[in-house]
This record gives sequence, C-alpha cells and structure tokens, in this order.
Amino acid sequence: MNSEAMRSQAAAVLGLIESAFADRSPPSAMTDSLQLSDSEYSEVMSFQGLRWQDVTFEHVQQYSDAVFWFSPTAFCYYLPGLLAPGLRDMRWDCNAYDSLIGCLDRGPEPDNWDDFFVPRWPLLSVDEIEAVASWVRWLETVQPKGFFDNAYERVLDTLTLLKWKAEEREAPAKTP
Repeated sequence: MNSEAMRSQAAAVLGLIESAFADRSPPSAMTDSLQLSDSEYSEVMSFQGLRWQDVTFEHVQQYSDAVFWFSPTAFCYYLPGLLAPGLRDMRWDCNAYDSLIGCLDRGPEPDNWDDFFVPRWPLLSVDEIEAVASWVRWLETVQPKGFFDNAYERVLDTLTLLKWKAEEREAPAKTP
C-alpha cells in the first residue's frame, strides 16, 4: 500500500474513532489500584484533566504503561486518546500499541479473559469496538509482521465476540 493510501485509511479510521467515542465522559477516578508505585501513579495521573482528543503521540509514547493502571472507566475514556495520535502522526512504534494488541490477543474464548480484561473491554459499545477493530486492521496494514503469527486474527476474533456481547447488551429488551 502506498503512503497516500495509508494516510487515507488512517484518516478514515480516525474519523470512526472520533465518532464512536465522541460521547464518552471523562472518568471520575483515574485508577482503582491501591498498589501503584510512584512512577506508575505519575504515568496515570499525567492523563488527568486531558481530553482524550488532546492526547499526543509523544504523551502516549512517554507514558505508555498507563494503559495498565487506568481504572476501567479511565481506560475506556482514554483508549481513543491512545489510538488516535498514531493515526494522526502515521506512527505505530509505541509500546502502548504492543500492550493493547497483547490485551486483545486472546481469541474468542471468554475463559482466556483475565482480571484486567474483563472489567475494561466489555464496557465498550458496539461502535467503539468497531472503531478499535478498524484501528487493528490499520495497524496490520502498516505493521503486518509486528506480532506473533495470527495475532491480528485472534485480536479481531476477540473484538468480534466483544461486539456480539455488546449487541446483546445494547439490544432493546423484548417483551413477551
């Protein structure tokens, strides 16, 4: 894929992310862990007060481990802030991205969902999950050999199952 096509794909994915996460409210708590080191706490708190739309790639790169220490609501709020800067800057060389792919590389088997995954990823809406899946497909385009064999396939399978569960959750209740 040429660079113009890659930029066009990135712009389309960025639009999906901006639309899908537009109504997310800032979190009331940045972390729910009581066992953070001073440096871990500093990483998380470096996002406090930032709108996810204002997070830069440099910020994500410098504080990439914050993804592990966010509370579930902070994770969902700042997830687009982690993804969007790479799309804007055409950058994919970030430990946070490795971490996110690692979190999602479970395949469609809920038994593989751990205590970090379960309180966070299932909180996303159908549109948010679709936006994340679009980002994963973009990442696969720009970095096809960036992860273990079939990692992208397993990640997309995980996102598909999350989407099905979100569709069930978001469907209006049927009356008998």
